[in-house]
Amino acid sequence: MLSVFRHSLRFAGVRHARVSAHVRDNQLRLYHPTLPFLCRAASGSTRWTLNSDVADVLLRGARPPDNVMLLSECLERVGCDGVAANGNVRMDVVIQEPEFYIPDEHTRRRILSLPECQTYALVYRAAPLLGRKGITSVRRWGGPDENADAKRAVRNELADDGLWNTVCGLLDDAFNAAKDAQARGKVVKSDSEAAKVIAGAFESVVNARWSHVLSGVADKPLGMCVADGLPTSVWSDAEVNKTPVQLPTENVDDARGDGLELLVLTSAMGWPFTLFNTDTAADGTPFQMMDDTDVVVRRESVRVWNIVRADLDAWLVRKERSPRSFVLVGSPGIGKSFGVGSHLLYELLHYAPGKLDVVTFLVREKIYIFYL
Repeated sequence: MLSVFRHSLRFAGVRHARVSAHVRDNQLRLYHPTLPFLCRAASGSTRWTLNSDVADVLLRGARPPDNVMLLSECLERVGCDGVAANGNVRMDVVIQEPEFYIPDEHTRRRILSLPECQTYALVYRAAPLLGRKGITSVRRWGGPDENADAKRAVRNELADDGLWNTVCGLLDDAFNAAKDAQARGKVVKSDSEAAKVIAGAFESVVNARWSHVLSGVADKPLGMCVADGLPTSVWSDAEVNKTPVQLPTENVDDARGDGLELLVLTSAMGWPFTLFNTDTAADGTPFQMMDDTDVVVRRESVRVWNIVRADLDAWLVRKERSPRSFVLVGSPGIGKSFGVGSHLLYELLHYAPGKLDVVTFLVREKIYIFYL
C-alpha cells in the first residue's frame, strides 16, 4: 500500500502536517504501524504539531479560498439592492477596512457574518496581524500565558471580539492537541523503538538503475538482448491506455519498430516489498539475486503510473481537486505489490521536486517512510 503526503494539503480526505519535523530530508525510516500519527491519520482526524502554520489552523485544515468574492456579490447575498460605489473591490481588501467600504453598520454586520467573509477575516486579516507580531506557528502562539503582549496587540488591532475569540479558540485547541501528542509520542518511544533508519536504502531506491529488453536482435540468443538505461522512447499513453478484451491471446500487444519488450528497474539493496533483505540471496546465483533487486515494468504498470500521475497533477499542479484513492485489482501473484508497487514508489520519489514531502510503503505489518 502506497500513500503520499503533502504539507498543508489533503489526501484521501485526511490532512497532514509534515510528519516529523526533526527527521532529516532524503531519509528512509521503518515504523511500526501502531505509531500514533499514522493511526490518527487513518481515523480522519486533523493532527496539529507545534510546527503547524497559524494560517492552516485558522482554516481548520482546509485550503485557502481560490476565488475571493467581490463586495457586490456579498451585497447581493444579503439582499441589498442597487449599485455599490465600491462593488468591484475584492473582499480580501474590504476585510481590512470594512467600515470604510461598508459604511452602514447593519449591512456591514450582515456581510461580515457570511461564512465566506468569516474565512476571509481569518486568512487575510487575523493571520497577517499574527505574522507581523512573530506568531507564525502553533509553537509561537504558545499557551494562555505566553506571548501576552503580542496577543494583546493583535486583539486591539482586530477590534473585533467575536473574531478574536475564534482565533483564540482555534489556536489554543491546536496548541493543546500538539502538546498532548508530543507527550504521547515520548511515552511510545520510551517503551519500544519507534523507528530505525535503514542506511543506504533511500539512496538505493531513488537511484535505482533502468535497463530494458529488446527483441528483434538477430545476433543474440532468442533474438533478444538487455540494454542499459531507458530506451529512446517508452510506451506512449495511447499504447498503454487500452482495456484488454476478455481472454486475450498471448502477445497481442501491437509490435513496435524499436523492439521494446519490457523495462527493468534494479535497486542494489532491494525494495520495501522484499524488506531490503538481499543478504539471504547474496550467495545465490545471479537469477536468485534478481528476485530481490529487479522489478519488471510492463505496459500495464506504466498505465497505472500514468493514471496516478494525472491525478497528482490535478491535485498539486493545477489545483483542480483533492486527490483520489486508487485500488489495483488483479489475480494473486502477478506482481501488483512487488512489481507495480515498487515502480510506483520509484516514480513518486521522482515526481515534481518539492510537491511531495513523504511517501509511505506499507507491507507485512511494516511501514517504510521515505522523507523527501
